[in-house]
Amino acid sequence: MSAFVLDTSIALKWFLEDENDRAYSLAILRSLSDEHKPIVPWLWYYEMANALLTQVHRKRVAFEEVKDFLGLIGEMAIDVDEPDRLTILGLLYVARERRLTGYDAAFLELAQRLQLPLATSDKELIRAASECGVQLVTIPE
Repeated sequence: MSAFVLDTSIALKWFLEDENDRAYSLAILRSLSDEHKPIVPWLWYYEMANALLTQVHRKRVAFEEVKDFLGLIGEMAIDVDEPDRLTILGLLYVARERRLTGYDAAFLELAQRLQLPLATSDKELIRAASECGVQLVTIPE
């Protein structure tokens, strides 16, 4: 069973070593196990690939490094939610109501629907989660 919803912003910080404020993201990574695994919306893998390819184009990382990282991601125990068309189309309303992108709305909707906490470092998603009562993942000290 999934323990929390994992936003792309967290997983990118696992790989991008020059990112600021990686402590929370790395703590999330260390907490992963078969008993504490994340769930992501189907688009998470597309977002990860796109964001990492963007970093290659910006010459921030080498393509070979990205390939290795995606291989590691592919081996991780991550549940994938595959919603129906109505759920996907309903993201428009969530995005509009919470002033989010459609992509960010997918993470918020999933956390709401499954009543799971959300792991994110995205400021707008944190704001929206707070507004609608979605808890954020906390890491014990």
